[in-house]
Amino acid sequence: MLARRRPVAFSDVLTTDLPAAIVFDLDGTIVDTETIEFESIRDVWAEHGQPYTLSQFEHVIGGTGGPPWVDELANVLGTTLDHTTLIARRREIQAEMLIRMTPRDGVVALIEEASAAGVPLAIASNSPLYWIESRLAAADVAHHFSVLIAIDTASRPKPDPAPYLEACAALGADPLDSIAFEDSIVGVMSARAAGLYTIACAGPLTTGHDLSAANRVIASHAEISLADLSRASRR
Repeated sequence: MLARRRPVAFSDVLTTDLPAAIVFDLDGTIVDTETIEFESIRDVWAEHGQPYTLSQFEHVIGGTGGPPWVDELANVLGTTLDHTTLIARRREIQAEMLIRMTPRDGVVALIEEASAAGVPLAIASNSPLYWIESRLAAADVAHHFSVLIAIDTASRPKPDPAPYLEACAALGADPLDSIAFEDSIVGVMSARAAGLYTIACAGPLTTGHDLSAANRVIASHAEISLADLSRASRR
């Protein structure tokens, strides 16, 4: 009978083997807010008797702006619509969905394991700071992150490498010894340009993205352990 392998413990991983830092994207990586963004717009369109398709939305994922969905709906209906009213309705639907949202499979365990081992953690996101703070708090992982780089704090947004470079700089970590977690092509481009070892895990809305530029592509964060990250840091 084959002996069962025991789980990797922190004592099995030398401190010098650990990554200098781990930088996570937020939307689509830690929490699947992208699906909520899409579905909330889709529901407003449905209330006006019109279908809203993923092809109308997916091109903006990971970028700095959302789709012009109100103007697009007005064009379809052939009428003028009140932007304020429709945006308020979408936010109402979005808020109801956010209450039920949970982190992506395996990501909290990964964050907690790395944090417990003393690896500095940061967020690099194209979302505003208030959104990052609220989503991390809702996922009960905010206390693990000492640096938050947002669209309103970074010098330039993704796909520029600036968010990742600035996250590493704030942590005092060498990007070449650090690891990034992403879910979109925009994010992968940013992290790779900054020199981080990049692990990509597509979310439900980014399965069509070409993530091949990442150093490793996974189907779930549950596939990754601290030992895997330590080996990656020695590439």
